[in-house]
Amino acid sequence: MLMSAALMAIAAPAVWAGPKVQIADGAIEGVNTAGIDRYLGIPYAAPPVGPLRWRAPQSPAPWSGVLEARQYGPDCVQMDMDSPPGPGFVNPESEDCLYLNVWAPENAASKKLPVMVWIYGGAFIMGASSYPSYDGTAFVKQDVIVVSMNYRVGRFGFFAHPELSEPSEATGNFGLMDQIAALKWVQANIAAFGGDADNVTIFGESAGASSVNFLMASPVAKGLFHKAIAQSGGSNAYVKPLDKAHADAVAWGDKVGAKSADDLRKLPAATVLGAPVIAPESVIADGQIVLKSTPEAYLAGEIADIPYLVGANDYEESLIKWLPGAEKKLIESLGSKGEAIVKLYMAEGASREVAEKRVWGEYAMTLPARWRADQRAKSGGKVWLYRFSYVPETLRSTTPGAGHENEIEMVFDIRDSRTARHDWTAADLKMASSMNRYWANFAKTGNPNGDGLPQWPAYTVKSRTLMHFGKDGIAPVKDFGKARLDALEAATAK
Repeated sequence: MLMSAALMAIAAPAVWAGPKVQIADGAIEGVNTAGIDRYLGIPYAAPPVGPLRWRAPQSPAPWSGVLEARQYGPDCVQMDMDSPPGPGFVNPESEDCLYLNVWAPENAASKKLPVMVWIYGGAFIMGASSYPSYDGTAFVKQDVIVVSMNYRVGRFGFFAHPELSEPSEATGNFGLMDQIAALKWVQANIAAFGGDADNVTIFGESAGASSVNFLMASPVAKGLFHKAIAQSGGSNAYVKPLDKAHADAVAWGDKVGAKSADDLRKLPAATVLGAPVIAPESVIADGQIVLKSTPEAYLAGEIADIPYLVGANDYEESLIKWLPGAEKKLIESLGSKGEAIVKLYMAEGASREVAEKRVWGEYAMTLPARWRADQRAKSGGKVWLYRFSYVPETLRSTTPGAGHENEIEMVFDIRDSRTARHDWTAADLKMASSMNRYWANFAKTGNPNGDGLPQWPAYTVKSRTLMHFGKDGIAPVKDFGKARLDALEAATAK
């Protein structure tokens, strides 16, 4: 039997000190702080190691006694970060990483509270639920239960070697399978914490938002959630064909001298990781979890018909530091249309360098968010669109805009986070509180609006109104950036 790290933390029943919950697999003990219960490092699947490496997540082994759920489980194997709060710097890494965390109000077991399930980003090559920015405390203060989970990333999470195929299992997208397993765990267990399994919202940023979009299109995830929020998720227009995924995996296996499933599963974790890992992983069209790209799913009417909140930030080109030259490749690929688009952006006062990068940022994130909102609205779905440009006051002299992921600490209202490397002013705190409340309201009712907040109009084909979170406050904007975004959409249409 595979023994997980969590099962080594079994306490004798006599040492109950924190809040306790009985879930399907056994009893757990968490930590209570100021009326908020935290249960950290709960195993939702068996350790994906040894013969379970590159297998669909399996049920965890039940335990007797009490499992101490007081600290995060290990982060999944990835490149170590060289500064906090990244994996390998604050929290240890391991292939034994399929753990989740729950934040809930104390004494809530008899209630039926809305549930938000967070999916982290990181280009499908990095990320962890242990980041301080993902603390669910502010949501719990609004009677929302928060769940976050680890899922496999990099080659551990997205790899389809034909020798690893199992007759009764999907293959390749192990990271997405992990997310689905965690959502199934929520369905089976969240009532014990006071959560309503019939009112679950998935939300994520970057690759986490991409995951949200893929889950909305996946027949296997149907019914596991009821609302969705995608923050800077991009287009998800490319999925790797299974035959190419097979060929890539075979070529890599040959390179490291592993041809059979047994050989592959015996490889050291460091070999599988293959650091340095820079290029994002591709989701695979495996035919079971992922049938097609999410734009194709939208156009085919194969997307979950649920309330949807989507948006992007105003300085998404901050990602170019990881993708040097991406803006020039995009402009060159558009030929004369690319030059015309750059000039359109320069006409708004930007230098050529700034304009090129801005074109890439809006092409990568802003345009796909608007497109998804358009598609949901055209089909009669409930959808809300946002643009986030707020920069904390103390950073405005040095920061050109709200970069990729900068909204996360505002959404979670992390006012005491170790990742907040700056002081928040009263205006910053007000913005964070407002965003957190919008997100919580959406989880509760499928509508972000609530008392004391500026009215956020639903996005419709006729109005095309988004909510802008900026330095001057929060206000709706009709047809935001219409001229340049329409031109960019036309220039890049396939």
